[in-house]
This record gives sequence, structure tokens and C-alpha cells, in this order.
Amino acid sequence: MLKKTINIIRKLNRKRNYFIKDLKLLILSFKIKRTKLDLTTINKITIQACKNGLGDAIIISGLPKILKSQGYQVTILTKEKNAFLFKHNPHVHQVIYLDRPLTKEQVQILKSLECDLFIDPNNKTSYSNWIFKVIKKIKPKHTIGFNYPKMYRIYDTIINYSEYSSHFSKRFIHIFKKMNIKILENEYKYDLYYPNKYDLQIEKILSNYKDKKICIFNPYASSERRSFSEQQVQDILNLLSNYHNLLTIVVGLPDKINSLCNAPNILISSFEHFFYATSFVKHCDFVISVDTSIVHLSNAYNKPLISIYSSEIDDFDPRYQNNDVYKPNYNNAIQLIAPGDTAKNLDTQILEQYIIKYLTTL
Repeated sequence: MLKKTINIIRKLNRKRNYFIKDLKLLILSFKIKRTKLDLTTINKITIQACKNGLGDAIIISGLPKILKSQGYQVTILTKEKNAFLFKHNPHVHQVIYLDRPLTKEQVQILKSLECDLFIDPNNKTSYSNWIFKVIKKIKPKHTIGFNYPKMYRIYDTIINYSEYSSHFSKRFIHIFKKMNIKILENEYKYDLYYPNKYDLQIEKILSNYKDKKICIFNPYASSERRSFSEQQVQDILNLLSNYHNLLTIVVGLPDKINSLCNAPNILISSFEHFFYATSFVKHCDFVISVDTSIVHLSNAYNKPLISIYSSEIDDFDPRYQNNDVYKPNYNNAIQLIAPGDTAKNLDTQILEQYIIKYLTTL
């Protein structure tokens, strides 16, 4: 009886906490009057990419080129750890990285930022309270958001988006429609830029293996549930090592892959910067990855890909399946869904069948 009472109290407390959070968010979102989207007054656009991970940032990378081609000046707001991805993009006017909470210097930067249109491509998330504060500091002429109830007045234009199985980039097509930009979904391409020095170093390394095809293997993701087990990694490397006309380069988190040992036809990358992995993917023949950042890199360079996903869902709206929203999204890719919400449950024999099928064509 006591245990049941405690559970009821906990449930009521959770409901109360959710209510208080929603109430605070509603109050924070209030503004007296919404504005109408007048494209004749829009010149400077700010894109919110602070909530997104590195893989998401790669998906967003195609936006600046399209917007600049229409005469717009583009500013990207992002996390400090993702800022490098946009830093060299010639279509981005400036990159501003932000912390949670904002520093005094960042507050001043936002207050001085000229913004005609603020675009937030995400639904309501744990970041929403913070994003609302960012918008209040910037005071843009017009704001576009997704799937917020109309009572959240901080967004002037709210796009009601219910394509739960569509790729994240489909949201941009809806934004383009609002801006009278005609572009088809299959015309949207990721757009990456980085210094040439990374290519020069990778090309020098690969020049020693001109007689081999190159496979990039990424066995570990940023979360444990999306990563392979040590046994799975070893089984896959043993298989790949048997192909003498193939060099497999393992890329990923240094603290994870550094524990792996070089073997015949296997090279463990010692490079830490993401642009080295980018260049490896750019120069390879095919990719195997559990991490979406490498998956989306493979899309950017249209590389044959075997990707492994782990059945994750959106924390705020379970109707959105990450297997769909962040899928590879191009014809040259194979997507395997691991059972039980973790890559560790994938039967490596299934993966090996796809690997062997591809390797026999080399």
C-alpha cells in the first residue's frame, strides 16, 4: 500500500513539474503582436542549429548555399563543438556559437545581431526555454518554428509538420515554400567545406595503398546504445582483414578506437579532428557506420554505405522515429535496424552478408 502511494505521489509530482515547465515556457514565449512574413523586408537570416548534434549539422549544411543564392545573408547559431563545420563555408556570413547558459559576451553579440528572419527547424525540445531566451535577445523581425501550439507567440509563422517518417531535411522544403523558393526534396544536398591541408595529408597516406580499395569502418557512436560491442567489432575486422585487395580504416572516437590494434589490411586512424574523417570518407570506396555523422558524410559524397541504426525515438514526440528522421536518405545506402534498441543486438552475420555481397564486386 505504501509503495503504491509513493508511486502515485511521484507521478503527480512529475505532472506538476511538466505543468510548471510548460507554464514558464508559455510565459517566456509571449509577445504582444505577431508579424506577417513580408519577403520584401527580409535580407539577413539566422538559422538556429544549437540543439542539433554533428550529424544534424551536416544535414543543415545545405541551407546556406540555397539561401545565399536567393540573395540572403546567413548567420548560423550553433554549439561551440559544431562551429568548425560552418566556419569555412563561403555561403555563411558569420557563425556564432552559444553556451547554456549564455555568457555576458554572447548576450551582447545577440543583442547587436541584425536579424530579419529567425529560422528554428526543430520541434519543442529540452532546449526550447533556452532558444526562446535567445530569440528574445535577438528580437528578429519575423520567426519561423515547427509544430508549436499557436499560444506560443514567439513564433510568427508556425509550420504544422506531421510527416513523421520523412527525413529531417524535408522540413527545409516547407521553409523554402514559405519563402517562395522552388526546390525539390531530391535537389537538397549537403554542402561541406574544410581546409585543403586535410586532403593533402590523407592523400599522402592513401598513396601507399594504390593497389587497394578503401573501406571506412566507424564502430562506435556518441552513445553506448548505438555502438557495437568489442566482440562485434573484432568479428567485423576479422572478416575485412581477409580481403587482401581492401584496406579498412577505422575512424571514430579516439578513446574508443585507440584500444583497437592494427592488423593485416586494417589501419586504426590516429587523427582526432573530424575533418580527417571527412577526408577519409571523401576518398574511400565504401563505408560501414553506426554513427549518423559518418552516415551523413557518406551521403554528402555519395559513397556506398552500410549503416546500422538502433530504433531510437524522439523524447518529446514518439511519433518521430529517428530511424526515419535521420536515415541515410540516398540510393547508395543500406540501412540495417538493430533489434532491441541497441546496435549490440545486431547479428553480425546479417551485416557480414551485406559486406561480402559488396566486397565480391571489388
